[in-house]
Amino acid sequence: MKRLFSLVVTVMVTMFATPVFAAEMKMIGTITAIKTVGTATEMTLKDRKTDALIVLQVRDNATMEKIKDRKVRVGDELRIRYDGDSKVIKTVQKSAGC
Repeated sequence: MKRLFSLVVTVMVTMFATPVFAAEMKMIGTITAIKTVGTATEMTLKDRKTDALIVLQVRDNATMEKIKDRKVRVGDELRIRYDGDSKVIKTVQKSAGC
């Protein structure tokens, strides 16, 4: 009985935890525009696979510093992880090699 109960609880936790991780999206895209208004920054990227334009918000300090120091510019190709629901960037890496 205890094994059955623990199995049911494990399955239920797994079912409810899966949508939480599904919200993170990955893409490789080219920056077409960067718009900074006060402390908020929006980047418009063109997805490599679908050629769709996606507007993402930048909130973390590391990415903001990259934009201010012009390490990330319009025309750069980036690997990005972002939250699919709120469109907030989590990580940014340049896809070009050395």
